[in-house]
Amino acid sequence: MARLLARVPAAVVLLVLTLFAHPALAQKRVALVIGNAAYQHTAKLANPRNDASDMVAALKKHNFLVIEGFDLNKADFERKVRDFANALSDAEAGVFFYAGHGLQVAGRNYLVPIDAELGNAAALEFEMLRVDVVHRVMEQQTNTNILFLDACRDNPLARNLARSMGTRSSDIGKGLSSIQSGVGTLISFSTQPDNVALDGTGRNSPFAGALVKQILTANDDLSAMLINVRNDVMKETQRKQVPWEHSALTGRFYFSAAAAGVEPPKVAPARLSEAAEAWAAAERTTSVAALEAFVVRYQDTFYAELARARITELKAQQPALQQTGKPAPSAEQKTGSLAQEKAGLSNLPPSRPVRPLSAAEERELKPRDQFKECQECPQMVLLPAGEFLMGSPAGEADRSNNEDPRRKVTVARPFAVGKFEVTFAEWEGCINQGGCRHRPNNEGWGSGTRPVIHVSWDDITREYLPWLSRKTGKAYRLLTEAEWEYAARSGTTTTYHWGNEIGASNANCSGCGSPWDGQKTAPVGSFRPNAFGLHDMHGNVWEWVQDCYRDTYANAAPDGAAALSLDGCSRVLRGGSWLGAPRVVRSAVRGGYQPDFRFGNGGFRVARSL
Repeated sequence: MARLLARVPAAVVLLVLTLFAHPALAQKRVALVIGNAAYQHTAKLANPRNDASDMVAALKKHNFLVIEGFDLNKADFERKVRDFANALSDAEAGVFFYAGHGLQVAGRNYLVPIDAELGNAAALEFEMLRVDVVHRVMEQQTNTNILFLDACRDNPLARNLARSMGTRSSDIGKGLSSIQSGVGTLISFSTQPDNVALDGTGRNSPFAGALVKQILTANDDLSAMLINVRNDVMKETQRKQVPWEHSALTGRFYFSAAAAGVEPPKVAPARLSEAAEAWAAAERTTSVAALEAFVVRYQDTFYAELARARITELKAQQPALQQTGKPAPSAEQKTGSLAQEKAGLSNLPPSRPVRPLSAAEERELKPRDQFKECQECPQMVLLPAGEFLMGSPAGEADRSNNEDPRRKVTVARPFAVGKFEVTFAEWEGCINQGGCRHRPNNEGWGSGTRPVIHVSWDDITREYLPWLSRKTGKAYRLLTEAEWEYAARSGTTTTYHWGNEIGASNANCSGCGSPWDGQKTAPVGSFRPNAFGLHDMHGNVWEWVQDCYRDTYANAAPDGAAALSLDGCSRVLRGGSWLGAPRVVRSAVRGGYQPDFRFGNGGFRVARSL
């Protein structure tokens, strides 16, 4: 590495070293928050979902990267713990909060997924999640770990287990048993060991309510906060419940970075990986040596492959540069006429004058009709009402569990969708007319008809959409997640709207066979539209939609309404981007980010109800 860096220009060396020692990555704090309430084989609990939701909001206030899960079955619970373990790498501290049923057997504590039945003794190993697994994972990854266990509720499932265990039923204890923490760890219980905690009659359990209040408002260190939590809970329960903890912390822990006297790290939930961030900054360098250094540092990642491809491209350009004194034309420049022809928004003009539609004109619209309600407005296409299967079929390659369960969704009324992703030119129209304050970074790729990037869900819903609605007198909005997939599939059931194989030059992704693959955004409209007349539903930029992110489609609305139940939730992104592999631009792929997150491969398109 030292020999490679010796050949790199000073500015690039500084860039590479900065990326390799990213302070936010070194100082991140990560939390896993689980709320299990909708138990399938016993009565539902009233408060764990509220407890977990409020804890998520409190931790995000203090810049934690939060992985959240609600009503998790065994498989999903284990998957969340694996995600947590991966996220804890290089973290300063880890926090685990669990609200739901738990039990102890033979001195060992278990957390109860919602699909647990506990019909026999083997269920302990196959249906439950052991607390010591989470505990051990945390202590292997970080030096400071906090576990909050609000899992001592009276558990009817324990009686099922007791009946099946016969003479061994005496091994089943009340509540949770005491746990000895390792060095650097604090474990906090909602009540004393071997006792049962109350679920509470308000929004939160007594323990969770008191804990969230302290995290949100107190500037004390954790030990002092837990004394206050204990006093609040004892007062609320007339001393029937006494929160308990075992601590081997080696220093004071503060949730508030300001109280600790340090600058809070700016960590975005679901942030890009270190390699992805490094590549986003280094990909446009013309230094082969810097790219070789990148390959050495990130040799086992997908981005190293991109760096190797960039090295090959630069080396191929060097003979042409030596002969002409000018850089060899890029693949995009060689196909510039195609890009300009397809990117121009005038090649498919709206079928009516540019002005807000009257009520009569709206009624006359037919599917695939286009309209544009102001010069700066996005061009819109009318989509018909219809039904479709949302999610991926069981046999689809590279499918994910968050695309389950596949379900029929009915879109009852026609609605209009942006023909293209919103462009820089359209966002700049909002800036010029005083509607938008945020000025997105175009990464040096150009503005105009390229899709706007570095815009967050908050930027869109607080600035751009209100401006567009005021200007036109119409209610513009983001698509719901179901509307987005309906629009992307456009009547198809295949992996992509053109078929089950990625093919070539159908989209912009890393491996899609376009001039922009894995390098940058393409001008909107650079690829053939789908059957509804919409461009770039696959790749180019991830597109924000209305919904709060959920791990599955379980209990989702059959009419395609947005999932909006949580305040401060992560928001859904669809469609994949120029940076992702073909499997990430499938019609069914979905992800979620915090609504204030801005990134170089994220944008949006608009919708309008009629």
